[in-house]
Amino acid sequence: MKKMFRSIDEVLRSGITSNLAGAGASGIDRILKSTRLEDKLYADLRVDDQVLDEVEATCTAKLSSFPSLSRDVYQGFYSLSVRRNDEGALSDIAKRFNSHILDSIMNGDEYPTIKSVCEGRQLPAYDAAVEFISNISDNLDDLLKEAGGDKGALNTLEKLARQEESLMQELDGLLKDRASQGNDPALDRKIVEKANRAASKSQQVEAVGRQVCENLMKNQESISGIVGQATQAAVGKAEETMQALAAWGDDCSDASPAQMALNRDVVDRVRKSPTLAEVARHLGRFREIAAKARKNSYAYGRGEKYTLELGNDLSRVLTSELSMLAYPATVPLFLRKYQNKRLHQYKRREAVYKGIGDIIMCLDESGSTKEDAPWGKAVALALLDAAMIGGRKFALVHFATGADARPTCSFPAGTISTTCSPQQRLFWTVAPTL
Repeated sequence: MKKMFRSIDEVLRSGITSNLAGAGASGIDRILKSTRLEDKLYADLRVDDQVLDEVEATCTAKLSSFPSLSRDVYQGFYSLSVRRNDEGALSDIAKRFNSHILDSIMNGDEYPTIKSVCEGRQLPAYDAAVEFISNISDNLDDLLKEAGGDKGALNTLEKLARQEESLMQELDGLLKDRASQGNDPALDRKIVEKANRAASKSQQVEAVGRQVCENLMKNQESISGIVGQATQAAVGKAEETMQALAAWGDDCSDASPAQMALNRDVVDRVRKSPTLAEVARHLGRFREIAAKARKNSYAYGRGEKYTLELGNDLSRVLTSELSMLAYPATVPLFLRKYQNKRLHQYKRREAVYKGIGDIIMCLDESGSTKEDAPWGKAVALALLDAAMIGGRKFALVHFATGADARPTCSFPAGTISTTCSPQQRLFWTVAPTL
């Protein structure tokens, strides 16, 4: 071993405890920054997730930073502003391996798609992260081999980093003893010896770290393929969750834990039923169209002014007409125009009430409509949703032939009253009959 230090003066001048320690094994494994609120949301979602518990328990034995990788993947999918921790604060494993996996995700073709689905949405982001991590865990051995090579450089790097950290702690303790005890030739020799061992170990960590980086770059195509497949699976899972939430869930961007639990129940129920999943695929889109139409409608009463008319509605009279009240001589003229409904006033677009009544729908469920049955059920549920919002009654008649018509299934508006959101009331009342 080549000696870097030959005397205690060289050790003290070098500032070895700050120059050689680095992050080492004691550095943080988290690549991405997160707020306390984001950590709390993730912790709430993480409770009682036995699937992810088993995956992390298995993979942590192979890669100590694996739980942090799970957390970073969720953060990368969910966060509105993805920020990285300082590279100098990262552990060697996180810096060499975790960071490379995250870069492969964020530079992949599927990342914009998954961000559009998951950004700011807790459940879709979490489900996507779990799906991604599950796929990565199945291929973790291959990824570690690609990074470490046949000799397992990644495992060697982790062991060397721990040894380096231990040596640096011992060296720091010896330097503190020297500061309190004063000059002691025997202690100085121990310090020089320990400093040389720590410096040598640091050089080994750096050399193995370079080897890992070279392996990762050499096998970039293979690693990107594994990460890409996992990301595609995550996109599919996130879209399934969003379809279920759009159909029967509640907006999960700022939902309470109780509401989040209800959303989770809805998603799980939909996943277990092919019929509900197919209906949700159509219903979510129908509800989105209806919601946008309601948002784009005019706020009648204070809505759009589009022309002038004659009348005596003082709330809409032009200010030029009201100015006649300012002069005693013109007050009689104003009163005459008011009595004859001849005041100039604004005309606003008015709500159209024609045709807005109760809804009766007949749903053909004969054999010839089997392929279109989910679409028909989605239309029925979308109309029921509109009826509930408008305070109207809704009735559904199931029929297949003239002799096979089930009694009318009626859902009077306002009769479904639970603590759920309106969409979830719809789900828990109607979904069991599908």
